[in-house]
Amino acid sequence: MEELRDLHPLERELLRFLREVGESSDTEIVSRSGLPDEGSFRRAAEWLLSRGLVRESRREESATVELGPVGRSYLEKGTIPELALMEEVREGRTDFREIQGLDMFDNARWGSALGSLLRAGLVRKTDRGLELSSEGENVFRLCWKVVYEPLSRGEEVSLSGLPEGVADLVRSRSPKRTKSKAEFVIRTHVTRYLQITEKGGKALERSEEGGETVGAITPEMLRAGTWKGASFRAYKMDIPPSRIHSGRLHPYMRYLDAVRRKFVAMGFSEMRGPLVESEFWNNDALFMPQFHPARQIHDAYYVEEGLSSPRPEPEIVSRVAETHENGGDTGSRGWSYRFDRNRTLRAVMRSQGTALSARCLASGPEVPGKYFALARCFRYDQVDATHLPDFFQIEGIVLGEGINLRHLLGLLKMFAEEIAGAEEYRFQPGYFPFTEPSVELHVKHPALGWIEGGGAGLFRPEVCLPLGVEVPVIAWGLGLDRLAMLAMGLSDIRDLVTPDLSVLRRMKIRADKLVGGGGGDA
Repeated sequence: MEELRDLHPLERELLRFLREVGESSDTEIVSRSGLPDEGSFRRAAEWLLSRGLVRESRREESATVELGPVGRSYLEKGTIPELALMEEVREGRTDFREIQGLDMFDNARWGSALGSLLRAGLVRKTDRGLELSSEGENVFRLCWKVVYEPLSRGEEVSLSGLPEGVADLVRSRSPKRTKSKAEFVIRTHVTRYLQITEKGGKALERSEEGGETVGAITPEMLRAGTWKGASFRAYKMDIPPSRIHSGRLHPYMRYLDAVRRKFVAMGFSEMRGPLVESEFWNNDALFMPQFHPARQIHDAYYVEEGLSSPRPEPEIVSRVAETHENGGDTGSRGWSYRFDRNRTLRAVMRSQGTALSARCLASGPEVPGKYFALARCFRYDQVDATHLPDFFQIEGIVLGEGINLRHLLGLLKMFAEEIAGAEEYRFQPGYFPFTEPSVELHVKHPALGWIEGGGAGLFRPEVCLPLGVEVPVIAWGLGLDRLAMLAMGLSDIRDLVTPDLSVLRRMKIRADKLVGGGGGDA
């Protein structure tokens, strides 16, 4: 019974309030109880919940919409790209390249807007240029009325109160990651309701019978002598002594070394390249247009303005530029825009390991040949259990006559089983600007469920031919950190880079079992 009488003053205050009012929401408790602030309430509630003295009776969730950085810039301009593009077409501008030259939005925004309008059937391409397919109400105009205008007046916009089409548009433009470039941000609000339990009521009664307890002696108590008659809260004295730990290699470094040894043993040659990469190798050489929204898939950290990367060979740049503009000698129509050769030199932190594959293809690789890389990459990502802004990819290519999708699926199967140790995995169709067909590898994590392991596919002719490669090339770029989670028995990707030595010391692994999954005991 001593444990029941040992209540912190914050716990006692919360229990008294709940005993008086019954069920109460967390917002009501903060505003009406005698607790000093929300932080005090949170601490007291978690303490009491962990001891079973209060219980969560129910919770209610709601979502509100806010403007992200991109949305706020649209509000300043007074329109969104889709409505602006429709207005330009209505006024007689039918050449999309002419519209792209307007400085209201950049090429990527205009390109994304055109794609959205084409998919929605509001604009169509003809021999004469762009034409409007509809003049009536549409989801973009409605979005401006029911989202942008109320938010500009400081009103709250509830996601559940939006028309279905607008709500879907808002969800699609409020990504969980790369929020620094989001048009909308959805804020989820959870209201929790608490009730005092029978055990909590008894604990409060016994605590009141024993009087107030003291957690620490203060100078005032010593001067006044009030500590002599005080009742002190109990302290546990059975804390174990400190352990002595010997040094050892970082668990994730051991995993990376094991993966490298496995690829070398299979006859692969390792590709290496700079962490600070040019946009040419990071994007342009991979047939990713300079205006296309697909580049948002690989949001990059741009290096300080004014810095640039070494210039690629002029012949390669010319072939890649021609492929972007009109397809060159690839049989493709290209992207039909003016390729900016100065932009290719902008320096970025490498956002994808595929940049190493592009460099390798342009360097005259062996045919047939097998290449791999443990590529450290950098992207804007919202950190959570499966995402980091600084991560490793296992990148690879195999090129040669007769190479096809079946070879690629066989390799992905081996990676899932022998590098991740996954018991369940599956392949799904995917989209990447530089491969066709494309496939995604998904693996089943015992705690997190299905997670994406990475993407793969056959490089498009628009990638290979400008770089001087005429044979089929299969390529993959898998999230090595996520595969390591399965192999090392982890449920949070942040544990791979944690500075908490206690977490690292609990990773009991054997080097000979790292690749193949399951971890093992030290």
